[in-house]
Amino acid sequence: MSVAPPSEGLGSNFNYFLADGGNAITGLSVEITFAEPLLSASNGFGFQLNCYAQELSGAPSTTPNWQQYVVFTEPGDKTLYGIIDNWKGTVPAGTDAQVINDEATITTLATANEIPAGATVLIAPIFSSTNVITGITYTYTPPSGKAVSTSVTLTNLDVYGTSKKITSAYESPISALTLNIVGDYDGNNGVFTSGSGTIVYKANQPLTVLTNEPSYTAFQDGTGETANTVYGKLPVSDSTTITQTWGISAVGVPNFGPAVGHKLPIPPSSKQKRGHSLPIPRHIVRMNEAEYEQVNKV
Repeated sequence: MSVAPPSEGLGSNFNYFLADGGNAITGLSVEITFAEPLLSASNGFGFQLNCYAQELSGAPSTTPNWQQYVVFTEPGDKTLYGIIDNWKGTVPAGTDAQVINDEATITTLATANEIPAGATVLIAPIFSSTNVITGITYTYTPPSGKAVSTSVTLTNLDVYGTSKKITSAYESPISALTLNIVGDYDGNNGVFTSGSGTIVYKANQPLTVLTNEPSYTAFQDGTGETANTVYGKLPVSDSTTITQTWGISAVGVPNFGPAVGHKLPIPPSSKQKRGHSLPIPRHIVRMNEAEYEQVNKV
């Protein structure tokens, strides 16, 4: 018996959520495999691992309730990048604000706008002994080739909009996750002409398949990018490994608009090439130096 899909369907920026009844999820990795090449005709592609936390009593106000770990490339660019895009606060309360936005280079693809058949993309958060995410490892393995990895430690990064470094006050455990295959960033709609494979989710805890974001996570929002991707139905599960199929819609771009959620900001690599400035959504409550110092007592 399959779990009911979201009301919007299974595709684009809507996929199942995985959780363990509100418990912290650790040992997580998500691997995207490619049985057919992923070919982008418009707006590159992005593999967005969206991780959700509970708003725990006594936690600092800077604790991220939504953590995005993204592998992407943009049109005409062979470079494969990793992005960290983490947010504090909640959307229902209007307190959501960006706390981390960082870009790292993973590798150079053989061909722009393409992930070849037989390749894999792996996104694996790094967890501390207290179950919080302290970093991320991105791994790309070409067909019959050697894996290339890039790891980023959160405390090496700056708090968004400041020159201060991230501390443990900006780290949190996660209680739910979802994976979307979409356009590159800034709410873009990815148009793919080919692509299929699997999404393999692994964790230390048995994961349950959910139709929507669980009520016990705080952020209550999601990915702002879209694409003509579709995801396979999943059965009721309580397993540490879950495998889901993905592919391209046979009827064109699904109508999932307007896109929900937050747009992935235009990354520094694109700004340098195209002269864009980083967009600041009107609803964002920016963290200033005084707030940072109060939280960290510096």
